[in-house]
Amino acid sequence: MRTLIVYANYKENSFTSAIKDQVAETFHQNGHEVVIRNLYEIKFNPVLTKNDLESIENEIFPVDIMNEQKFIQWADLICFVYPIWWSGMPAILKGYLERVLVMGYAFEFKGDDVIPKLTNKKVAIFNSTGNKKVYKNEKHLEALNIITREAIFGFCGMKVIEHKYYQCCDKNNSVEVEKIMDDIKTTVETILKNNNF
Repeated sequence: MRTLIVYANYKENSFTSAIKDQVAETFHQNGHEVVIRNLYEIKFNPVLTKNDLESIENEIFPVDIMNEQKFIQWADLICFVYPIWWSGMPAILKGYLERVLVMGYAFEFKGDDVIPKLTNKKVAIFNSTGNKKVYKNEKHLEALNIITREAIFGFCGMKVIEHKYYQCCDKNNSVEVEKIMDDIKTTVETILKNNNF
């Protein structure tokens, strides 16, 4: 199986980075190909410009957008790893989705009907929440789930098969860190087992 990890956090040694590394390592250990697109590291431009929109309307996709679309086409599973900031994803990832999952590539319209074009893609999301007191409310979590599962990825036909939230932990608490890393391993192995990858 081919797994694309789209990672959005500027901190190199963060809790979110550790999540990303564990996701990648577990796929590798199970014999699967992994590509990581670290949006800060590659200096991805998240701004959907007027020129971008005009080019796309003429079915001319900017080179950097086409490059990211090739990675999505390559992947069987796309994992998004990012912290929750202001009840959503970091702006660089929101911009990535706006620029890459554009009309003509990820979806199209026929009259008033939306035709999703990425129906063969599966998605897994791994979030860090930064604070143990934040996002304990089930309504807040369900709102986040609906936005990602239905309004973004579902709109393009992509199926979210897993969405995990990890509250921040003390890096010096090895027991707590190990428990989370074990959960990530189990989650990835369950994804592989349940989805015939």
